[in-house]
Amino acid sequence: MNKLLPVKIAILFLLVFLSPCAFGTATRTWTSSLESDFSKGVTQNTAIHSTGDLRLSPKVEAITGIKGSFVWSIIADKQNHVYVGTGDPGAVYLIKDGYHAVELFKAPELYVQSLAADVQGNLYAGVAPTGIIYKIDTSGKATVFCDLPATYLWDMAVDGNSNLIVGTGNDGVLYKVSSNGVPSVLFDSTETNIMDVCLDPHGAIYAGTEPGGLVYKITDNGLAQALYDAGEDEIHCLALDSAGNVYAGTSSGVQAQVPVASSPQQPSHTGVVATILKEERAWDLNIPEETPVTRTISMRQQKTVVREPAIPSKIAGMPTAPNYIYKITPEGLSQKIFETNQSLILDLSLDTHDNLYAVTGNNAGVYKLCKDEDSSSLATVEESQVTCCLSTDNDELYIGTGNRGKVYKISPSFVPEGNFASQVFDAAAASNWGHIYWTDSQPVCTKIALSTHTGNSERPDATWSNWSYPCLCSGEMITSPPARFIQYKATLQTTNDTVSPSLNTVSLTYLPKNQSPKIINFAIEKDPSAKVAKAADAKAADKPEAKAHTAATQKPHHQVAQKTIQWEVEDPNNDTLQLTMYYKGIDEKAWRVIDKNTQKKGTYPWDTLRLPDGKYHVRLLVCDSPDNAPEIACTVEEITQPIVIDNSRPAIKSLSASAGTSGKYIISGFVKDADSQIIKVQYTLDGQEWISAYPVDGIFDGLEESFQITTAPLPPGDYTLTVNAFDAEGNIGIEKAMFEVK
Repeated sequence: MNKLLPVKIAILFLLVFLSPCAFGTATRTWTSSLESDFSKGVTQNTAIHSTGDLRLSPKVEAITGIKGSFVWSIIADKQNHVYVGTGDPGAVYLIKDGYHAVELFKAPELYVQSLAADVQGNLYAGVAPTGIIYKIDTSGKATVFCDLPATYLWDMAVDGNSNLIVGTGNDGVLYKVSSNGVPSVLFDSTETNIMDVCLDPHGAIYAGTEPGGLVYKITDNGLAQALYDAGEDEIHCLALDSAGNVYAGTSSGVQAQVPVASSPQQPSHTGVVATILKEERAWDLNIPEETPVTRTISMRQQKTVVREPAIPSKIAGMPTAPNYIYKITPEGLSQKIFETNQSLILDLSLDTHDNLYAVTGNNAGVYKLCKDEDSSSLATVEESQVTCCLSTDNDELYIGTGNRGKVYKISPSFVPEGNFASQVFDAAAASNWGHIYWTDSQPVCTKIALSTHTGNSERPDATWSNWSYPCLCSGEMITSPPARFIQYKATLQTTNDTVSPSLNTVSLTYLPKNQSPKIINFAIEKDPSAKVAKAADAKAADKPEAKAHTAATQKPHHQVAQKTIQWEVEDPNNDTLQLTMYYKGIDEKAWRVIDKNTQKKGTYPWDTLRLPDGKYHVRLLVCDSPDNAPEIACTVEEITQPIVIDNSRPAIKSLSASAGTSGKYIISGFVKDADSQIIKVQYTLDGQEWISAYPVDGIFDGLEESFQITTAPLPPGDYTLTVNAFDAEGNIGIEKAMFEVK
C-alpha cells in the first residue's frame, strides 16, 4: 500500500475541514485526490493508480508487420521467442528483436485462435472454425497435427510430458493430445465452452468455463473438482502465480459475434493447403520459403460437429453488469480484487514478480495489479479491444488488439515525460482564482509542474486563455484570468527511466464573483386554508344547497386576522442569505420589522389583529451579507401591492320589514364597510336555516351594498330576523329585527 495514502487522507481532511464551503464562507476549494477524480481527466503517457496517485506510464511501442482484424493469442516459448496468432486472415507471426513481426504461417482458416509451444520449440496453432491444430516445427514445416471434433479451440497448454491440453467448445470438452498427435478426452464437462486452461508445476490443470462461470481443477488423469463457482456466467481467462493462487477474469453481460469474412473459403485437407511466407532470409528459425501442410491424425470419425460460420466471442457491445477478477487461494478461499464496468476481462498474465496484468475489451484497457493490491491503468490504445496479453521473462508486456489487429510492447521502464489534463471544473459563476496546492513525491531526477487555463465555455476552445506559466512549487498563485471554468494540466518528467514522480492531491481555491440573490416568490395570503375553503365552495356550488351556511362554520376572529407570508429565494453563489420582512401603512414613511430569518423558503404567520384598519405595504429585503464583506454584499427587495388589513365588522343599517303580498314579508337594508368589499349577506328566521339574500344591484362587490329579502308566506306570529354580512377579510357583521305577522 502506498505510504503516502495516510498523508493524503490527512491533507484532504484538513482541506474539507478548513474549506470555506463547509461553513458557507465565500472562498471555496476544488480538490482532486481519488482515483475517481483523476479518471475523469485525460492521460497522456501517465497512469492512474487505485490509491489516487498519478505517475508516468511505461514505454509503449507498436510492433510493425501485423496484418489482420484481430490478434487472438500471444505466447512465448522457452527461448523467450514471442508468437502472435491473428484472425481474418488467420496467421502466425514471430516478433523479431521486440520491434517487428514476421509471418511464419498462413492458415487456410479465418482465425488462429490459440497457440502453444513445447520444450523442443515446436509451435502449435489452433484454428477456427474447424477445430484443426497445426504443428510448426523448428525447421518451419507445418503439418495438421490433430483434427478435433470441436468448433472452437479456445486455449491450449503443453504439460510436463509434452501432451497438449486443449479447451474447446461448443461441447465443453477438455482434450489431451499426445506428442505424436493422438487425442483423447481428458474431461467432458457439462459446460458449453472451456474458455481457458493453465497448468501448475505439479501437473494440475485449471479450466475456466461458460455458461456456468466455473473454475475446475483437473488432475492429469482427468479427475475434476469445481474449485470456484462465480456469480458471472463466463470465466474467460485464468492465471496462476508462484504461490499457487489462481486468478479468474470474467466476461459476462453481453452476447456478440466476431466479424466474419464475406465469403470464407472452407479449407481442403489434401495436398498443399497453406504456404509459410518467409519475409526475411537471415533469421534464427531457418524456415523454408514454401512448406506443404500435411495431415496426421483426426478424431472426426468419432464425433460429428456442425460447424458455425464464426466465433461467438463476447468482445463487442457494452456489458450490462460489472466484471471481476477473482483471487482463489490454494485453500479455496476467494475474493474480488478488481472490478470494471462496461468492459470484458479478456486476458490475464503474471510477470516474474507475481504482478498481475489484465486487458479488457469494449472499453479497451490495460491494467496492472500489484501484489500490494495497488492497481493502475497502464496504457491507452486507439483500438476498441485489447484481446490478449503476455508478460515475458524480462517483464516486457505484449498486448494484442482487435477491431484493428495490432501488437504493442510495454516496457518496464518509464517514459521521460507525461501529461494529465483534469476534468473541466465549473465554478458556477465567474470567479477569481487563488492558489494551487498539491502533494507529490519527486525522487531524484524527477519533476512535476502544474499549469492552468480558464474560459467561459464549458469545453475549452479558442476563447480560453493560454496555459499559464508552469508552477513548480505547491502554493503558487494561479495566474489565469477570472472566468467560470478552469482546468489544470500536470506535467511529469524523469531523466531516470527506472523512477517516476507521483502526483497525489491537487487543490485550487477560488472566490466566485458575488451575484445578487433572487426572489422567486413573495406573496401574502389571508389564511393557509383559504384555498381549501374556496375549493369546497366551488364544489358545493355545482349542487343544490342541502344545508345552508351557519355562523358556527366561521373561524375565530383572531384566526381571520392572521395573514400568511410566503417566500422562496435563491442565491447563484449558494451564499447564506439574511431575510428581513417589513410593513408600513401606505401613508407612512417608516418601515417596521415583521420578522428576520435565514430560511430560503418558508412561511410566516403574521398576526394583524392589533393593527389599525387600512392599506399596508409588505417588503421583503434579501441580503447575502452573512457570506460577503459589506463592500461586495448584494441586496434585493420586493414590495407587495397594497394589502388591506380590516379587523372591523361590516355595519348593517336601515334593517326593516314590511308586509308584501300572499303572506310574504319584504326585508331590506344596506351594509357598509370602511375598507373591505361586501361579498355575502345571509339571514335566518327564528334560528332556522341560513338563506342568502339578494343584492339590489345584482352583485355583492362594493364597500356599501343594499340587499332585499322576500320571505316565504308566513303564518301569523312573532318573528326574529337575524342578518349576517360578510366582508372580503372574513369579518362578520350581525344585526336583528323583530316583527309581527297578523
